Amino acid sequence: MGRAERGGQRHHVAQIVLTADIGIFALGLILAMSGPDWQKGKPKQGREQDVYDLLIHEKTFSRLEQRLKPLSEQIAPYTISDSSEFRRPWGAEGTTGAIAYGNTDIFFSPAVRAFAKALHSAEPLAWFQSNAAGLDNDFLQQVGRKARVYTSSHVQAHAMAEWVLWAAFDYFGNGAGRRRAQAERDWQKIPFREVGDTRWLIYGFGHIGESVGRRLKGLGAHVTGVRRSSAVSPFADHMMHPDHVSDEDIALADAVLLCCPLTDETENMADDAFFAAMSPGTLFLNVGRGPLVDEAALVAALDKGRPGHAAVDVTREEPLPDDSPLWTHPEITLTPHTSAITEGTERRNDEQFLENLSSFLNGEEMRNVVGRDAFEAQAKEEN
Repeated sequence: MGRAERGGQRHHVAQIVLTADIGIFALGLILAMSGPDWQKGKPKQGREQDVYDLLIHEKTFSRLEQRLKPLSEQIAPYTISDSSEFRRPWGAEGTTGAIAYGNTDIFFSPAVRAFAKALHSAEPLAWFQSNAAGLDNDFLQQVGRKARVYTSSHVQAHAMAEWVLWAAFDYFGNGAGRRRAQAERDWQKIPFREVGDTRWLIYGFGHIGESVGRRLKGLGAHVTGVRRSSAVSPFADHMMHPDHVSDEDIALADAVLLCCPLTDETENMADDAFFAAMSPGTLFLNVGRGPLVDEAALVAALDKGRPGHAAVDVTREEPLPDDSPLWTHPEITLTPHTSAITEGTERRNDEQFLENLSSFLNGEEMRNVVGRDAFEAQAKEEN
């Protein structure tokens, strides 16, 4: 059984967005379905240079059209609406294959399946820009194996770091107690702890982990970063390899954050033993992937006070079933995989897309290119 199956049912492509890297449905389910009529790379008379179809959501296109117009001799926008209606707003058609921008507008759209079919029928799919950081989603794995060039995004790290700080300020600041006192009209002094006086253990010290560490260090907190790379970071007081983290290291932390990728090694890393090693009152946070956590173990651990509270933006099954205890547990703060969704993230993703589009058309180096080996290795594992 693969990680997608063990990770629980996935219902919506929007779930890949968040962190980061989004699973929802296997692209294989739709490969047999017909797609829109793409140009097959045959040159048309009167064209002096190659022109690429640009598959893009109509909301995104409307937002970026004025900045795309200078490229009108190299791209032919092919927009898709929420009702799965395709349109060519500039009239022109591509002559040499397709490029595509996969972002929140389309991943959250009812038209996402039509978008996936269009990607499958594109010959060739010359370049795909994803606004997700992760690659552990079946859909993105299929696209990555098809696209000649695949680029990812890490600009959501800023928003996700602020989500972590929000959860930390609320917990250590006794936000629940303050809200309760206000609701009861109880004018009382409620003590709280400064985040700057806390110690953090952060699993996954990449773009997201470092963004969190930078902000925490600015407040004066002590940060230990955990990652396989031996490289030091200016945003951590101490760096550790995951194999070297002991129960004592976990016990020293006032907050433990998971923002690492989902792999065979990290699945269910937060289990009974992991939580038992925490000190009473510890804050546990997960903005990585839901299957990093044994959710039954988390609920049982919260009932024992280790950790004292959990703030989670991702769950094993998304959307979360109505009968999940995560909805109602008094010591769980839950958000629906939205830590990355801000206007700032959208703006930064658009800027990266435009920058990479210019580089692609000019044959220049692009940002966040993902090597084919990342997708081929996954394909071998599945076979």
